[in-house]
Amino acid sequence: MAFATANALSGVTAAARVISGRHNGRAFRTTASGRGAKAISAAAADGSQAFDAEELVQSGAVVSAHGLKGEVRVMPFTDFVEERFFSPCTQYLEDEAQGRSSAGGEFDKPAGFVAKVRIVAGREVTSKGRNECIVKIKGVNDRNASEALIGRRLYVLASERPELREEQVGSGDDEFYSSELEGLDVVLQETGERVGTVIDVFRGAGTHDLLKVSVPPLPTPEGEEAPSFQPEEHVFVPFVKDIVPTVDVAKKVIEITPPPGLLDLRQKAKKPRRQRAARVPPPPKKK
Repeated sequence: MAFATANALSGVTAAARVISGRHNGRAFRTTASGRGAKAISAAAADGSQAFDAEELVQSGAVVSAHGLKGEVRVMPFTDFVEERFFSPCTQYLEDEAQGRSSAGGEFDKPAGFVAKVRIVAGREVTSKGRNECIVKIKGVNDRNASEALIGRRLYVLASERPELREEQVGSGDDEFYSSELEGLDVVLQETGERVGTVIDVFRGAGTHDLLKVSVPPLPTPEGEEAPSFQPEEHVFVPFVKDIVPTVDVAKKVIEITPPPGLLDLRQKAKKPRRQRAARVPPPPKKK
């Protein structure tokens, strides 16, 4: 069974969204500043250049240091781990740690400046039920240098991604980068009725991936007052041919034939927490 490659070669899950265009209208530049600048400087390869945001896609993130010889533990966001982290290759590393910014724990803050680095070698380890990589980056040779890279993301050039298909039309049995699927309209194949929009792609719990589809809220019953806060709603659609017979990237549409009841399994986004004002002590009484 072919996967939708939610974490494909240089496609990612939620993080793909933050690199789909320019960040505040500026290009990514190869420079380093702040804490860890020395580590970046030591690791940076020659021939650095500036990139527009859409030219880079995320391949992983440094989550911790490993040992005393400069190795780092990397959370991979790619299905091609061996090519990206076990073999020598060139990637691009952020100069400032972005960390985990979302409730789900994804590294999805807008990327900062990047520097070209050389991956020397790596190996796979299992930690807390997930597979991660122990990676050696050229020029990072001690514990202090590796710790300075924690929270930084790694990128590869979008132009290096291989073609997954000969055509832009496929189905749930074909491979797609998550960035190709996000933003596509989802319609019922039989009637053409619009269901919603793909907002994310997740690795499934079994043999298939899941499309997270944002759907409009159900109308308020007649005679009832609409709620002051209407949370966003979504459904998960298995990315398999029987349910997703047509994906047309050129037309930006996905046709689905959902089984009865699938679209009724709506989930609501969590209501944002109210920010509490900081308590300020009262002014001292006049004596």
